[in-house]
Amino acid sequence: MFEQVEILLKENNRFLISSCSYSSSDLTNCSYVSDGLDLYFANVENTSVIQQISFNPKVVVSVSSDSEELTYYGYAEIIQEHPEKEKLLKKLSKSDKLKPEGIFGIALVRIKPLEIVVPQLKIKERFPDNEPSVVKEIFRSFLGTLKIWTNAVRLPFVSVSVGAVLVGAAVAFFELGIFNWLNFFLTFFGIAIFHICADLFNDFFDHVLGSDEINAKLTPFSGGSRFIQNRIFTPTRVLLGAIISLLACAAIGFYLNFSIQGNVIVYIGLAGAFLGVFYVGVPFKILHYGLGELAIFLSFGPAIVFGSYYVQAEQFSWIPIATSVLIGLLIALILFINQFPDYEADKASGKKHWVVRLGREKSTYIYISFMSLVYVLLILFVALRILPLLSLIALISLFFSIKAIITTKKHYDNYLAMIPAQAMTILTCLSFSLLLAISLFISYLF
Repeated sequence: MFEQVEILLKENNRFLISSCSYSSSDLTNCSYVSDGLDLYFANVENTSVIQQISFNPKVVVSVSSDSEELTYYGYAEIIQEHPEKEKLLKKLSKSDKLKPEGIFGIALVRIKPLEIVVPQLKIKERFPDNEPSVVKEIFRSFLGTLKIWTNAVRLPFVSVSVGAVLVGAAVAFFELGIFNWLNFFLTFFGIAIFHICADLFNDFFDHVLGSDEINAKLTPFSGGSRFIQNRIFTPTRVLLGAIISLLACAAIGFYLNFSIQGNVIVYIGLAGAFLGVFYVGVPFKILHYGLGELAIFLSFGPAIVFGSYYVQAEQFSWIPIATSVLIGLLIALILFINQFPDYEADKASGKKHWVVRLGREKSTYIYISFMSLVYVLLILFVALRILPLLSLIALISLFFSIKAIITTKKHYDNYLAMIPAQAMTILTCLSFSLLLAISLFISYLF
């Protein structure tokens, strides 16, 4: 019986494979190589079928000949090690004319059968030995879901926001010696959820406006999460996630507002929500009018740092305002450097931010100038005794920022070579925020 199936698989070299993630499905026609009842195929890592298989390995394969129709329910696995991996990749890549695309290589996938059905041959066989155990499947499902949402919310960027929360709380401790743990953790999670909300709204509106669809120069830090484009989530699911995140953030914000005096948190929250939702969202599309960098500076600098200070201190002070300028500039620079790889796609979709307006070469000098300004202001604030002398330990972050500057100066027009600059800018912001916060906590104690 299985010999007939093997012959049918050998006589054909292409199949239709259906993969699914949540409610999104994808149908791909590609070449395959059979090894008994196991099937091998390849595709670029960033394609829908590979992305979906990495989260949900159950697939359905259809192989057709003149007289038979084989339906193959299988369990797919992306192969890392295989004695004939290079040989299989070479053959399959040639058949489907596959080439690596930027940061994405070609993945080799093996499919083991769970059930094979050939009505014309009256074959319907299950393969229970290939079924994963219940424990393994639960564990895989949990890790897959965690990986999906970790990638969707882009945790490296969320970390810089919560770093700003820590700085705001540290300023309150430095100035007044107070630290409300409950308010800190609520602010911490509230801001993290706010950043997730903003990213999901941006993904949704970038899809609606078509800018992510035409962006071929993807990096780990720019080009969007690609979950809509790779059919991991439907646009509706992304929008729903954004709305739920916004409501959760609002609930935390209202609690904090009514647990302390005044309505400062409500005003900050409303302004932040407006800037986050309409950063690229219609009808305002703030980024399209060259105001995106200012919006990021205000919402992730003064709004977060001063807001985090206020839930601790419940009073106004110029120290958190001055400190917030440093953090706001660094977070805005993360946005700015990420616009270099997106230049062509953003220009084509009407995003007239400053990198598009000035061009990448001139924008390099803007980046260098504002990065330098952060450290000039830090030294000035220490000299004016706005910040303690120990805050100069934040200069250690120059190690990352100098690397980012050198890379940007050399490779501003090469999106792959710019990836280290993007990473170094994030590390600059994170290390600067953490070192500054540590200096403020220690300076009060000693």
